[in-house]
Amino acid sequence: MKTIHKIFPILIILIGCTGFSQTPEQQKMIDKALKMRDSIMESLNLEEVQRKAEQQQKRLESDKQSNNTTSPIPKATKNEDKYWKNTLASDSGNTLKNWNNGDADLVFNYSYDPVKDKVQYVKIGVIKADGTIALNPINKVPILKPIKEFKDNNNFFDIHNPDVYQYHNEDSGFKLNAYLSVYQNDKQIGILTIGNSEKVTRNLLTSGDLYYGDEGYLLSWVYVDEACAIKANENWKGDLSNTGTPLLVETTVTYDLSFKPGWNLVKTEVIGKYEFPNAPEEDRSRYKKHVHTMVPSIPDDATYYFRSTLY
Repeated sequence: MKTIHKIFPILIILIGCTGFSQTPEQQKMIDKALKMRDSIMESLNLEEVQRKAEQQQKRLESDKQSNNTTSPIPKATKNEDKYWKNTLASDSGNTLKNWNNGDADLVFNYSYDPVKDKVQYVKIGVIKADGTIALNPINKVPILKPIKEFKDNNNFFDIHNPDVYQYHNEDSGFKLNAYLSVYQNDKQIGILTIGNSEKVTRNLLTSGDLYYGDEGYLLSWVYVDEACAIKANENWKGDLSNTGTPLLVETTVTYDLSFKPGWNLVKTEVIGKYEFPNAPEEDRSRYKKHVHTMVPSIPDDATYYFRSTLY
């Protein structure tokens, strides 16, 4: 390039003389200068083309990097449905679909023996090899606690003020379980819940999900040694949000339970719900009402849900 810069003024002078009459020798020099000019210009054009190509390549690389930086991050894959994980449901009757675990016992846990490191239970039914569920709760439960202690042992935690509980025959023996354990060879393989909603029958057994408003009901098994009753009614106002933004709501909880000696069934209904608009993808909600009442037998619309504890 330095050589070109030196000879370029000379070429301009020679070419500038083309307007005057020239000798043959001068004309040869001028022709040679014109050819050299054309060659140089071609060389300059090639360099310019190369320079522009390099600039274009740099722009393409810059745009590619920019696109990689600003392109949207793919959404995470939705978590596995926790309500159906390791879960079987019954058909329109009392038979679990796709049951292949063989015969199993349905038992009611009532205590834990720390010396033997063993759960104590009584058998109240079976799951047959074909998945058919047969319940016949006739065995007595030997260890019970006074019904007046229910306020401190209520698994649903839906009463905020324990003073609203009222008891009849408060010293009578009492035990409530919202599920039955499924055993084979003296080893638990799962639990059995009964209701009309897979969500409710799981949420009301899970400490972090107790307040969800997925509507439906769950049945609980109760054994008492004498006739007794639990009554409670509470209207509560408070913040049920878990998003950081206050969600002030009202909830109503009612207990209207009168037990006969022996085995009883309690129906816990979740009625109405408050939605969480800021987290719909997490299926968040909070209940409006919990209503606990007695039922004489398992309702016709009930579904049996077996949830395996084996993975």
